[in-house]
Amino acid sequence: MTGFLSMMYDVHDVEPIPVELANGTMTIITKRSSIILNSKLRLDHVLFLPGLNCSLISIAQLIDEDYCDVTFTQKFCLI
Repeated sequence: MTGFLSMMYDVHDVEPIPVELANGTMTIITKRSSIILNSKLRLDHVLFLPGLNCSLISIAQLIDEDYCDVTFTQKFCLI
């Protein structure tokens, strides 16, 4: 999920999905796309959430769909 439409490519409209943000405001998801993080990592089915000022990633989906390993330490996350 991302609030940055400029990061997205191959954008498709989806049926509107209402979402409540952490600050209590409501917004509507209306788009889905793919995002390329680097030459080896592409994320599909990324939802565009207007008003979100960051990007969120599902670690479980990343592991399942992209067949990668994720390791967390106190200082970094290695994908």
